[in-house]
Amino acid sequence: MSQSFTSFQDFRQRYPIRPNEHGTLLGSGSYGRVIKVEDQLETEWVAIKISEFKGNDARSLKAEVELAQRVPRQANIVRYDACYRLETDTGVSDFAIMKYYPDGNLANLLQQQKLTPDQVYDITRGILLGLQHLHKHRIVHRDFKPANILISRDNSGRFIPKIADFGLSKLVTDEELDSSDFDLSDGRGTPSYKAPEQIEGSRVSFNLDLWAFGVILYEMLTGEKPFRADLKNSSEQSVRREIEKKIVTVDLPARLGEIAEPYGTIIRRCLIRDIHERARKEAELLDWLDQIPQLMAEANTLLAGQQYESALALYEKILDKREHLTEAQNGADLCRKELAQQQITDWLFDARQLIQQQEFEQAKKRYERILQVSPADTEAARGLVACIEKLRPKSAIDGFELIEGVESTDTYLPDESTDMFDPAPILVATEKRPNVVTTPEKEALVAMRAEVAPEPLRIAPVFTSIKRSKRLTTWKMALSGVVLLSSLGWYVTREQTGKPATLTPPSNGQGVSTQPAESKPLGALNTKPESASTNVMKNGLFQADAYLKPAQQAYHRHNYTQVIRLANAALKLDPTRQDFAWLRNAALTEMREKSPDSLAQLATLIPIPESFYGNAPEINKPDVVETAEMAEEKRLKEKQEQQNAYDQLIDEGLKSVTVSNNKTKAKSTFSKAQALAKEQSLNMAKADMAYTYCLDKGKGYLERDAPDGAKAWFEVAQALKDTDDVRRKIRQCSTE
Repeated sequence: MSQSFTSFQDFRQRYPIRPNEHGTLLGSGSYGRVIKVEDQLETEWVAIKISEFKGNDARSLKAEVELAQRVPRQANIVRYDACYRLETDTGVSDFAIMKYYPDGNLANLLQQQKLTPDQVYDITRGILLGLQHLHKHRIVHRDFKPANILISRDNSGRFIPKIADFGLSKLVTDEELDSSDFDLSDGRGTPSYKAPEQIEGSRVSFNLDLWAFGVILYEMLTGEKPFRADLKNSSEQSVRREIEKKIVTVDLPARLGEIAEPYGTIIRRCLIRDIHERARKEAELLDWLDQIPQLMAEANTLLAGQQYESALALYEKILDKREHLTEAQNGADLCRKELAQQQITDWLFDARQLIQQQEFEQAKKRYERILQVSPADTEAARGLVACIEKLRPKSAIDGFELIEGVESTDTYLPDESTDMFDPAPILVATEKRPNVVTTPEKEALVAMRAEVAPEPLRIAPVFTSIKRSKRLTTWKMALSGVVLLSSLGWYVTREQTGKPATLTPPSNGQGVSTQPAESKPLGALNTKPESASTNVMKNGLFQADAYLKPAQQAYHRHNYTQVIRLANAALKLDPTRQDFAWLRNAALTEMREKSPDSLAQLATLIPIPESFYGNAPEINKPDVVETAEMAEEKRLKEKQEQQNAYDQLIDEGLKSVTVSNNKTKAKSTFSKAQALAKEQSLNMAKADMAYTYCLDKGKGYLERDAPDGAKAWFEVAQALKDTDDVRRKIRQCSTE
């Protein structure tokens, strides 16, 4: 539409002006006429404002258009497409072209219909946003009235007010802006909407337009103006003086008390004589319109009463309307923190109950959930360790399952045998462990640790009785006597030789072997002498288990020094025990976190493995042949880790736009997530929900005729999913 014309005849070829046709004259006044014309090039209706140029360029229509074009695009400000100064048969005139609005202006709308509450809200909010935009760019309208507010509609049919007619508008200079008020009043303006300072010719401020807004709002709600002349059959001059007198004295009508809130308060804040007491900013009135002060007061009361869920709902309602309201954001964060703590308390209580009921697997899940929310929760960490220990499979001793609660004895009685067959030999079973490849370096490392480890607790071997299904026979009782006498003989021998005897299970099933450690074991099966290392391994395995429960109890009592002593002793007996190594490292970690000095002091008393400091080589794990099932499990685990990372990126991006409104950060985070999803073929269900959310946000801005805001949301949606739909919407925003 930026075509240049050299003559009025060229202009009329594209815009055939026919002011005498029915329905083409949209309005007229001292400024000129507004005529509805069909654009022959674009084949659409436009409105052309025609004003005769009288030589004063500062007050011409062209100057008005140039001032309006200085204001950046905003949904509630009318845009002039172009203005041409052309010579006609009657003189020189300015022709300003703008979009045609079928609903006309607000004055027409109020005459045609009664507004619904939703329509009143939409128009009120739009007018305030438009005034806020003008004042932000230092423009005072000075002739604000319903006839200068055009009415448009969005795609859903909702009204969008658009401020027009900047004929009396004035740009505030830098010098005038430095003062809280300035001299822009020349007494001009429509009488019923003039502010007291306009009538008196005194200094004005930006809230000059807010006085007129208060008058317009009263008229929208009641259908009449607040300041009217009661004189009948009077001259126009008398009526004007009567209206101005009521305005200067702020003689508000009694009907104002019947107007519902928050509109009554908004009108009272606007119709105040003193410009310093009157509402100064549109933001204040917008807050009253959305009841932000009332909602904040209610939310703060609920927060003080520890009603966190109700308070959070109100804070989120406020943030839906005011994304950057710091007080509401802080209140919402505090509510979320308290609710999370309450949830953790409930989970801890559930976990304790589950432990009492021996439901360790369920309790373990509760503790894991707590640590996901609060990784520093010590009770949950200790509880998780306890549950893992309870769920750890118990090792078998000498091939038999230990039976708790059965009184132990120092004799071993085999099952009843018969004379038909010789009793089966007793085989010593050991716990199955992976084959460990031993190297000279590893043997040296184990020997070094054994040298520095403290002397293990001397715990006498304990033989656990085995469940019986038959009663003992008489000859078994006699055998017990023989065993008792043998034990006495063993004791006498020990006293005489001064050497400790080794109590080993019998090899022939007839009794207990009582011989010095240096002597060879008896029995038909033991054809080869056992080495000292074999005896140490058997006894070490048995005695190391005796340290486990005391070490666990010491850990739960936070006696980490005792844990390290017991673990070192057990590892000296059996260096392959990973459970003791884990307990020792856990205790060392706790001590290092609480007091590094105590750990350094402990190192002088108790041997601490160099591997804990990251200096010594670790013992290699047993070689494991990876099966197809293991490979698939590994692949699924890696895939789940990638999925978790992807979901976390989506959550971070959503938090950036919903909490801090940082769309740049959100786009960067979503782009990383999109790249990860394509690379790993991940499930994008969470991204689909976020994409829909951002798309709906952008559509909302587009419906409110705010293409810049809509484009920002569509670009965020594009970072999630680059679809044809979102690309088309971005292009649509760029062209509007």
